[in-house]
Amino acid sequence: MTFTVPEPELAALEEQVRAALRTADDRELTVLGYGEVTLVLRLDTETGSFACKRLPVFPTRERFARYARSLEEYLTRLADAGVRVAPTVLWTMPLPSGKVVAYCVQRALPADRLCSRLLHTEGDAWAEQFFGRLLAVVDGAVGPCLGIDGQAANWVDLDGELVYLDVTTPMLRDERGRERLDVRLFFSSLPWALRDVVRLSMTRSIFDKFYSTRGVLLDFLGNLHKERLEKLVPGFLDQAAARVNPALTVGEVAAYYRDDARMWELIQRLRKADRYWHRGIRRRPYPFLLPPDVDR
Repeated sequence: MTFTVPEPELAALEEQVRAALRTADDRELTVLGYGEVTLVLRLDTETGSFACKRLPVFPTRERFARYARSLEEYLTRLADAGVRVAPTVLWTMPLPSGKVVAYCVQRALPADRLCSRLLHTEGDAWAEQFFGRLLAVVDGAVGPCLGIDGQAANWVDLDGELVYLDVTTPMLRDERGRERLDVRLFFSSLPWALRDVVRLSMTRSIFDKFYSTRGVLLDFLGNLHKERLEKLVPGFLDQAAARVNPALTVGEVAAYYRDDARMWELIQRLRKADRYWHRGIRRRPYPFLLPPDVDR
């Protein structure tokens, strides 16, 4: 199922984003969420409401075209693997400079059916049943060349079926295990002097986990600590034991979360320092809207 994106309204939204970048003030935007490298905005129109994820600006049309092809392939391969994905349309605005602004657009789905929210509002029986469904979907899909970011905030429960939302980072690898994603682009929010260092030293540690059932579950369970839902971890570990070897443990999940939180806290500090350099020293706009501090 596809839909038509409201182009004039999206163009107006992009103008709002540029104004927010110039002023470092995003209060006029309706922010649904901050990803590690992208921003999700709500757009309300006469034809409905949309979730619009702004991608890093592509420096050339060729790099955008490669991304568009990989996203299309990713959507197809997820569907072939049995993952129900929210219908997604890629909207673009070519710039005179040759750069390309792009958004991944989805129809807004009911916020109260977001699984990270349902884990707080529903009881243990729902949580146990949800995790069983997640296990089956993840185990049937991921492999050496196809990955998923399975954390609860990336799923909506609609009529008893899980719908996957976060497709903007196509997790595809070639037969030699190399990321097909334009990793340089997705590290572009880091200070330029550190981008290659971080890319070379941290790419595998960031992405490896998404290509195995065990890794996806470890990341999912670790994120329960951030959601203050660590009480669910022991029961979920019992369910996961039949699908992962070696079995995950409470201690491993807690240690993973601590390491992951430290890594993203460091990256966020580096981004803040770079924002200060742009705005405070060079007196020029910083090209990203950073998330507020997260209590990890």
